Amino acid sequence: MSEASPLEPVQVQPDPTAEPNLWRPADDLPLDQSATSRAFVIGIVGDSGSGKNTVADAVVNLLGADRTTDVRLDDYHRFTREERVARGLTALNPIVHNLALMQEHLALLRQGRPIRNRSYSHTDGTFGPLRKIDSREIVLVRGLLGFPTKELGSLYDLAVFIQPEPELLFRWKLRRDVHSRGYTEAEVLKSIARHLLDSKEFVLPQAARAHLHVHYELPDWEAPDSEVKTTLRLRREAAALARAENLFSGLEVEQLDEGGEVVVRIPPKMAEDQIDAWGHAFFPESYQPTATGIYSDEEGTTQRRPSLAIVEVLIARIAARQRLQP
Repeated sequence: MSEASPLEPVQVQPDPTAEPNLWRPADDLPLDQSATSRAFVIGIVGDSGSGKNTVADAVVNLLGADRTTDVRLDDYHRFTREERVARGLTALNPIVHNLALMQEHLALLRQGRPIRNRSYSHTDGTFGPLRKIDSREIVLVRGLLGFPTKELGSLYDLAVFIQPEPELLFRWKLRRDVHSRGYTEAEVLKSIARHLLDSKEFVLPQAARAHLHVHYELPDWEAPDSEVKTTLRLRREAAALARAENLFSGLEVEQLDEGGEVVVRIPPKMAEDQIDAWGHAFFPESYQPTATGIYSDEEGTTQRRPSLAIVEVLIARIAARQRLQP
């Protein structure tokens, strides 16, 4: 299987045997006349188990659920889990996703128009009934393939790609699927083996289109999550905003310019009161230490990682501050 170039759109070849369901936006769903401007669209994208939902949930809390439309890209699967298995396809393959409908829906939500779609259940791998989804001030999109093509990428004001190194991703996916989704360890290990090539070909190239690339790594395989090192790469308008507003002022992080990008290295251990003062300055009403930087450790115990809180606040801050062009 050849590796896709990160600068070229992924060419999606339809499955001639498939009978995908399409949900066209209805003409009777009018433009929201109360909207004074189009929605700000955030994409939080990454491989399965990368932690994107953890980040997305915190960003919604910071920005306000009443201001945010939460779009789950798994809802754009063409097939149930059973149908995917029968076809020998993973959820990372673009063939599985209705990218055309996704693009149309994001364009409508961006314009302030509501859409109709069904929801995908991770419990049994099936779909629920159609429901109406309103466009709010902020549209937050989360999933595996948010901007695999240039056309889809152009619909995001802030594109975020989250990338744990392979060993860490393996750990997180195993932990999530066993503890939260009810799979056996053997089932998860088998799934990971099938996902490796599709992840390399279809998911990882999206990192090149991101305004913010979040990379996690461990100092060694035995290190706990508390020792995760975080590197941020801010590009284009996001980098310009970081420079102009000195977004990381007050934090003991390493910041430098590399080829036009702003690179920020966050140490694994930082004073929580420093992080909290920084986050509260941006979001005095919604910032809560108990809801920011929170994750479950190897034992399933709720923990807090300061560097994770920085990622979550940064995304919300950029979204609240300025509209970016992809």
